[in-house]
Amino acid sequence: MFEQIQHFAFQYYGLDWVIAICVFVSIFLLGNEKKNGFAIGVLSSGLGLVFSFQIGSIANGIMSAILIFLYMRGYFKWVRLEKGVKAVPIENIDLN
Repeated sequence: MFEQIQHFAFQYYGLDWVIAICVFVSIFLLGNEKKNGFAIGVLSSGLGLVFSFQIGSIANGIMSAILIFLYMRGYFKWVRLEKGVKAVPIENIDLN
């Protein structure tokens, strides 16, 4: 029985466990207003891309790629707010 549990728990070389831990750490850090939570989130999503190839899941790969961009977007918005640069609504932009 222990061998079966060990087989299923480490079927993907523990990568799924590392991803889960990174996601929890990322959410915890972001909840505590720590910018490095975004880096851990990008790491977890990057590992999620590798994992999606291992299991053959296109949906998981697409989700991981989108999450990478969302984490990066959140990080750059955070940095911009720290610098005091505010986003300008698109209707206020004069192209002439």
